Amino acid sequence: MSDRKTVKIKIWGIVQGVGFRPFVAKLADRFQMQGEVLNIGGLVDIILTDTPDRIERFIEALKQEKPLPAEIVHIKIEELELREFSGFTILDSDEGDDEAAMIPADLSICPDCLAELQDEKNPRYLHPFISCMVCGPRYTIIDKIPYDRENTAMIDFPMCDFCHEEYTDRNDRRYHAQTVSCHDCGPMLEFRLTGEKEERQEAASIGMIGIQANQKTMEKVVTPIAWAVLQLLKEKVIALKGVGGYNFVCSPFKEQAVKKLRRLKIREEKPFAVMFRDMEQISEYCHVSREEEELLLSNAKPIVLLERKPSDICREVYKTSRYIGAFLPSMGLQFMLIDICGPLIMTSANLSDMPIIKDDEEMFELQEKMDWEPDGEKLLSAVFYNERKIRIRLDDSVVRVIDGQPQMIRRSKGYAPVPLYINNKLTKQDMILATGGQLKSSFSLSKGPFAYISQYLGDLDSREAERIYEENVARMSELFRIQPKLVVSDLHPLYYTTKYAQQYAEQHGLEHLKVQHHHAHVASVMAEHDLQTPVIGVSFDGTGYGTDGAIWGGEFLVCQGTDFRRVGHLEYIKMLGGDSSMKEGWKSAFSYLYHYRNQQELRINEDQVQATQNNLKEPEDSRWPTVKAGLDHNINTINSSSMGRLFDGIAAFAGIHDWNRYEGECAIMLENAAAEAIEEGLEPLDMAFDIVEGKDIAESEASRRILISAKPIFHHAEEARREGIHRGRIALGFHYAVANMILEVCRLIRKSEGLSTVALTGGVFQNKILMERTLALLRSENFHPYYNVSVGPNDGGICLGQNLVGMRYLTGIQHNVNIE
Repeated sequence: MSDRKTVKIKIWGIVQGVGFRPFVAKLADRFQMQGEVLNIGGLVDIILTDTPDRIERFIEALKQEKPLPAEIVHIKIEELELREFSGFTILDSDEGDDEAAMIPADLSICPDCLAELQDEKNPRYLHPFISCMVCGPRYTIIDKIPYDRENTAMIDFPMCDFCHEEYTDRNDRRYHAQTVSCHDCGPMLEFRLTGEKEERQEAASIGMIGIQANQKTMEKVVTPIAWAVLQLLKEKVIALKGVGGYNFVCSPFKEQAVKKLRRLKIREEKPFAVMFRDMEQISEYCHVSREEEELLLSNAKPIVLLERKPSDICREVYKTSRYIGAFLPSMGLQFMLIDICGPLIMTSANLSDMPIIKDDEEMFELQEKMDWEPDGEKLLSAVFYNERKIRIRLDDSVVRVIDGQPQMIRRSKGYAPVPLYINNKLTKQDMILATGGQLKSSFSLSKGPFAYISQYLGDLDSREAERIYEENVARMSELFRIQPKLVVSDLHPLYYTTKYAQQYAEQHGLEHLKVQHHHAHVASVMAEHDLQTPVIGVSFDGTGYGTDGAIWGGEFLVCQGTDFRRVGHLEYIKMLGGDSSMKEGWKSAFSYLYHYRNQQELRINEDQVQATQNNLKEPEDSRWPTVKAGLDHNINTINSSSMGRLFDGIAAFAGIHDWNRYEGECAIMLENAAAEAIEEGLEPLDMAFDIVEGKDIAESEASRRILISAKPIFHHAEEARREGIHRGRIALGFHYAVANMILEVCRLIRKSEGLSTVALTGGVFQNKILMERTLALLRSENFHPYYNVSVGPNDGGICLGQNLVGMRYLTGIQHNVNIE
């Protein structure tokens, strides 16, 4: 036929490790087409010879029928010299090509594998690591691309004849499934513990309940599962190796077990996540919206923050939180335990803020070190492991629904390393490393328009955490073949990520671009939503290094390209510094009280002042004289415009909570009190900020700014306390006052700058009441608000903002930048 032609179809997207090549081959068989398909680096190339209309129909079917986990980002079609083929072939993968690769995140167990897991007649009945082409680990086991078995941790487990037959059968759903395994070829569930003879006999009897299958096959699974169940039923804590690392596991109904877990993790108050069997079980314990249900059932299986119902889950699990972090199993082993034990706490196996443990040897060491308490009670009773290596440690992701859509709190398992597409004119030669922040750290590596956000790596407050950070930068760079030509970091000179960026730039002879912390927050929203024109950035958080050396955190910025201008902020408050000040909310309250008791006027400009009331009383607290003396003599003080510290101060001042036992606890307790007021139908206390336009005399530069004072907020709170007004009304009034202040300042900026697009970001905007109230107010006056969705509004998202500023620097869209 004269109109036949040969074309190359190049596909970018999540097309490796999701059964894409087998799908293409089956589709070609159905269309009776001739050609070949292969992985090249991180892409898929299809070469076909046929008529143009049949090729067009094939491509349309490719888009419409692709495997569920697959994502097609871009397709490029190129006509080649006519070639003849005999049938359709899957070629061996090619390591070449330097295009942006896309590896799928780890995929949760699919319905077909779950059915086989529970089918006594199936050869993979109760196989803890059952998987197929559309489910199972991906990113956590890969060594290099292309994603083939020999390039993953599965290379240590040669396939048995049964698995190999399925792997090579084009019509089988395990055709080219790189993680295929069974009871005979592993990995196998193993365990380490010490137990009395009676316990062993009891475990054996539990293991035989409902087991009717072949004993030789089942004993490999039954014994360790029986031991795990026995420990959990006896109020003990076990360590269980998952996909991205170890979890500590115990019953959420056993108070002593949860207390033991808290001692083990050195975690006094922060809530634990609970894994449930299915949506029906979650609905017994939590309120679930349609959007939250979709998140829970998604392939990523993230932890979703849900409002809890009254239940028999013990208070020790959630403490003072009104939420439960709920999630569903993502692997067969988890289903097997929950089917017998019911809901289970599954929390990252780490101590305090250390990284999650992924290696067996490290867990065995911990088991030896933490095994027995002084009273003779076992703290960690058993370790359940397997010999498949975890290449990359990943915590569970955490998501919540705000404004009717998902918002990432912690981006990790199920999402990393899927890249975000950032609209720009960069080519694949343009590569950037953005090192992120110090807390809730993550970094970003980009190639052309694709930004790969690393998994959540935690706080970089130990050498071990820093080492893991370095390892992950090197590993991701190698995996995605990225050789940065620009390094971007925060401004803070003491951040480890800033120092690392400086060293990296010096070692590789690269430019080092520094981006102010709150500018990066705003830029992260701009990157997610492709905001090309100037925006009003509202960036509220706990701390960030300002261009003047002060601590910022209550900022209104105008951002465009690589440039930002600070057009408004909370007025500076002299606060006691030091590491403890972040935890001691009462210090923030006293610092505000000291400032406003000594402030007689708020200067608007050089000629005009605004008189302010001054009826705040000196607190009757034994700690006050020490704080006052420190502030009087400027001992370890800092200037701060932080909204996060204001939330802490109001929580303490209103008598709600005055100590952060975990990050943000005071602010969370303040939000809880506001939520309680809403639930009880209480009216918010009428409160408002002072907002003035003028020269900021605290700055050396003579720019005119909008200054925001919280002095009247404290006066209203003081009066309300004296009158015995419900503290929930104070909390709700404060939330509404902050939202009203945002609206008013945005009005002033729109009047002077002509802008209506607003980016809301920073850790403070994890507050659901504040966020939704602010969005409603802004929309009511025809502003166009945007916020973080795919990355967290907390510091875990700033690497994306840094990356965007770096991209715009490389494309020449630059104004004021700090280059070394």
